[in-house]
Amino acid sequence: MATSEMVIKDMYDVGLKPRMIRTLLKEDVPDDKIPFDSPSKLSCIISCIQSHKLLSEPSITDNNKQIERWKSSVNDWVARLLSLISKTTTTPDKCWAGICLLGVTCQECNADRFLGSYAAWFDKMLTHIQSRGDSQFVKVAACTSISDLITRLAGFPNVKKEGTSLAGKVIQPVLKLLNEDSSEAVLEGAIHLLCTVISSFPATLQRHHESVEAAITSKIFSGKFSVNLMKKLAHCLALLPESKGDEDSWISAMRKVLLLVNGYLTEIFTGLEEETKWDEAVRLLVPPGEVPPPSLWGQKLLEDTSDKERKRSKLCSISMFILSCCEMLTNSYPVQVSVPVRSLLALVERVLMVNGSLSPTTSSFVILAEQEFICSELPVLHSYALELLASVIKGIRSQLLPHAAYIVRLVKEYFKRCELPELRIKVYSITKLLLMSMGIGIAIYLAQEVVNCSLHDLNPIVDGTSFHANAKSELLLPPFHRKRKHGATGSLEQLHDRIGLEVEASKNRPTAISVKIAALGALETLLTVGGGLRSESWRSKVDNLLITIATESCKEGWVSDESKTFLPNESTLTCSDLQLAALHALLASLLSPSRVRPPHLAPALEIFRRGRQEIGTKVSEFCAYALLALEVLIHPRALPLADFPSASSFNEVNHRFPENIYSVAQKHSNPFSSGVQDTGHGLSDSDDDLYKSWLDSSKETESPVGESMDTERVQQGENIPVAGSSGAKSPWRNGHSPAAASADIEIRRGDETMVDSQQLQESMEQHQESSKGASIPTVTGDPNVTTVVLTSFASKDDALNSRDTEMASLQAVVAGESDGLATKDGNTTTLSAQKGTTFAIEDDNQSTDSVPDIVDVDPDSD
Repeated sequence: MATSEMVIKDMYDVGLKPRMIRTLLKEDVPDDKIPFDSPSKLSCIISCIQSHKLLSEPSITDNNKQIERWKSSVNDWVARLLSLISKTTTTPDKCWAGICLLGVTCQECNADRFLGSYAAWFDKMLTHIQSRGDSQFVKVAACTSISDLITRLAGFPNVKKEGTSLAGKVIQPVLKLLNEDSSEAVLEGAIHLLCTVISSFPATLQRHHESVEAAITSKIFSGKFSVNLMKKLAHCLALLPESKGDEDSWISAMRKVLLLVNGYLTEIFTGLEEETKWDEAVRLLVPPGEVPPPSLWGQKLLEDTSDKERKRSKLCSISMFILSCCEMLTNSYPVQVSVPVRSLLALVERVLMVNGSLSPTTSSFVILAEQEFICSELPVLHSYALELLASVIKGIRSQLLPHAAYIVRLVKEYFKRCELPELRIKVYSITKLLLMSMGIGIAIYLAQEVVNCSLHDLNPIVDGTSFHANAKSELLLPPFHRKRKHGATGSLEQLHDRIGLEVEASKNRPTAISVKIAALGALETLLTVGGGLRSESWRSKVDNLLITIATESCKEGWVSDESKTFLPNESTLTCSDLQLAALHALLASLLSPSRVRPPHLAPALEIFRRGRQEIGTKVSEFCAYALLALEVLIHPRALPLADFPSASSFNEVNHRFPENIYSVAQKHSNPFSSGVQDTGHGLSDSDDDLYKSWLDSSKETESPVGESMDTERVQQGENIPVAGSSGAKSPWRNGHSPAAASADIEIRRGDETMVDSQQLQESMEQHQESSKGASIPTVTGDPNVTTVVLTSFASKDDALNSRDTEMASLQAVVAGESDGLATKDGNTTTLSAQKGTTFAIEDDNQSTDSVPDIVDVDPDSD
């Protein structure tokens, strides 16, 4: 029978982990007896270690025997890996497996074990980088594992000095790998290790800065590697200024790159641009009185060559150096630096304004073959130039405001001539960045251009083309490069959409769905940022466009996310993304500020309700969020700004009307001034019908003015609020009965008491009513302002003592002359004013048929 220590409780039992480690060592991890069959077995081992945290043994636990077993098994694990690393001559595959597993161990083991063993592990793996006899994949594994070790070591501040010393041992072996004619895999591993050293311990490269920079730039100039490796080289070049960490290093590196790029462009764009471009670039980059260097990093800035391969290599170098500038602008830097914004924008404009057409003055110097070669490479250059512009906006943000007019002019001009889908997507993303970074100020100048271009790109859907058929036709058509307008442009025709925008488009090629998604995203951002502008010229067009696109997108059903897993084709992916983008833009159209209510609220709500039923999809999640966001438009409410706790239902009523001051001369523009008052605090569930009363306040069922009230309510002094608007006439003066005035004066029984009068500005009626214990303070006789302080009356149901009740007051400030005073004589209280309102209060002891006398006095009489 097994002992209790041998029994495993569950999958989380600590005793399970050492057993699993020993099972891996016995069955999967190679040694002298166990062969290494395939790399797939290595991935299974790593997955098991990471999922169950087998190497993270705790330092404290109640059961010391289990900890001892766990530590013993981890010791055996490390010993096996070190033994595999030492066997390089006979079994390089096992050595590669041991190095890979040791890199995982550096990440997964506990801190105590790592701090006690990292130096020995580092020395073991460094020998494989320095050795010439090792295979290529062993060197790659060693670079990757050392990178993992340095990354983990940088997380311990107390060993920063030891980490800097350890990382310094890597520089010379890595430089040797970079200078040798190594394979791309080895170079990629070396660059990855070098970037890790710069990011973790930048002071290590201070003595080797120039040599590392020369090695990286030489690989970029060669241009014979893959795009992935070239991008990693550009990324490493952008990180190099961090090794010194001062402003001069960053500015010097940026100027070198910009000078080199402008020099190469002068050679490549000969005959396609003005000859003064180089002089303008030098004037912006080189301080006055200085001469630009003839060469940088061993390359001449100005060199005439007709070799096509040489030009292609330079074009690749230009792209990578521009990418390096993008990294320098967006990466964090330890100190603040001065960015040469004018030089960067001038470079962007120089590239984007070249479209392949020949200049009239220099057309004889450019042969047709060279023009064809440059036109074939221009889309790549334009793409990287747009990336540079986006990086400038991201890096500088609101400080770009002095150059905003320059950027807007550049974007608008390029938008008109850009036709390739990839480039239009980038321009749309740039407009979104501009709108989000600079706000409504930039939206004033970009709005019309964004709307026009979006209407052009979304035109096929508006014209009635089937949404899904349009997506399928994009895949059925053979891919081809769209020709440009300039030079030989092919056949084009003028298309006129039903909104009134004239555009130029190709005959056979529909607008790519990715461009439609980008256009919808730009419209969404425009409505979010600049929807509050006076945009009558384009707002209605955009609203109609977005509801049309959303309707067309869901007409044939929603694209399920599950189909992406089983049918991974481009049409399904783009259709789903386009539906989601259309819903995003539609919600922005509904929520964007406007002078009128959204005209398409009802059909939009139906679309969102239908989309919410697609459970488990992104469309369903967003539609549920959209319905929640639109709740304020569906059921608008007059909610209080603060909520005061109420002890009883009486307090709930009493807190409804806090001290507010209403001016007769002021016309309230809010929607509640005409019939729905802000009920203040303690709203009950029945107040959810405020929206109905807002739409038609005159249809409410109200009690007549003459309805009897309890005497105790008068004695308790319950508060009666007053609200009114300035332009209404009294219905009693026109011969209406007192019951017909219930739309103007309303007194309700129970906990809710509200008087709504629209006569406050024009007239104040005189009325006397007998009431015991009621007290109304004196109305001041100020000839300009009349202040009426009304005490609150308690309801009979609450039966609260007036002496113990905190009386709430309402002050109504009425502009105009007033010579009336409130007098108190026995049980009769008279309130007389030249301009004001009438309060009808009656005892419950009186009959319900009795109506108080109403004195109709001309407001102009004495």
